[in-house]
Amino acid sequence: MYPIMKRICIMLIVLCMCLTGLAQTRHEVRIGWGDMLFETAVFYPSQQKTDYSYTGHIFAGYQYSLKSWLSIGAEFDYGKVSWMENSSAVHFDNFSVIPEIRFTYFRKGIVTMYSGLGVGILINTGNEVDYLGRNTAAAPELEITAYGISVAYKNLFGAFEIGGLTSLKGKNEIYMIGSRLFSVAIGFRL
Repeated sequence: MYPIMKRICIMLIVLCMCLTGLAQTRHEVRIGWGDMLFETAVFYPSQQKTDYSYTGHIFAGYQYSLKSWLSIGAEFDYGKVSWMENSSAVHFDNFSVIPEIRFTYFRKGIVTMYSGLGVGILINTGNEVDYLGRNTAAAPELEITAYGISVAYKNLFGAFEIGGLTSLKGKNEIYMIGSRLFSVAIGFRL
């Protein structure tokens, strides 16, 4: 694991531990995984590039309920793609920080349905070099949760979402379009 990933994981664990001390029913902490369908479609094996591997989108988030139908929060998302090119290992990592707003439109018993929107920043880095000769770049990112459903048991819940992450910068720099179309998460509410 890269040193920056270790630091981020430690910070998220500390954040979760601190939040448990804020015993109210307004807090939600989640971790999850989402697909990399965009990356899988764009980065495919060729004669020069082989042995692709994908982490998927690994994410952690926090939400604070302002009203029963409205919550705000933030999410950290990480994804990695690696491959072999001309006998060399190549990879890129995407780190995202995304402030979010969520609208809950159905809540009955253990089931909650919601939609959401987030706008943040994506940092793309690794040993892959882009057409401008950079191996690190930043771009704005849009997160859309078109449909989310969670099922709870006491303070624990599981969630499934349909949506997407999109990150563009300029006319030739496409980092993601429609990535993380499907995701699952587990979490707890305080």
